[in-house]
Amino acid sequence: MKLIQYAIMMPIIRATMITPKKLCKDCKFFIANEKQCMKFGNTNLVTGEQHYDYASSIRDDKNKCGEDAKYFEENTIKFLTIPYYFTLTYWYIFPAFFTYGAWIYVILNK
Repeated sequence: MKLIQYAIMMPIIRATMITPKKLCKDCKFFIANEKQCMKFGNTNLVTGEQHYDYASSIRDDKNKCGEDAKYFEENTIKFLTIPYYFTLTYWYIFPAFFTYGAWIYVILNK
């Protein structure tokens, strides 16, 4: 009986032992489709192009964000950024979806 109680309680105990870490994917400075950080980067003075550092290298550098995420700010508009980056990555799905949808509509409404 004690073994069953232990087996039930173990996942709960382990979940409370894990300390939550701040993830780059939840930060407002994270560019999801390029995995870069907008907080750290350079601007080309001739062309005006901005080059950002990769988030993994920022988190490895203690002088920048570091493992404890010193400059982390919660992304409060995730409901907009997630569909935006999904559309950028999988743009080819939408024309196919609408084309097949139109074909089905024409076939069903003959």
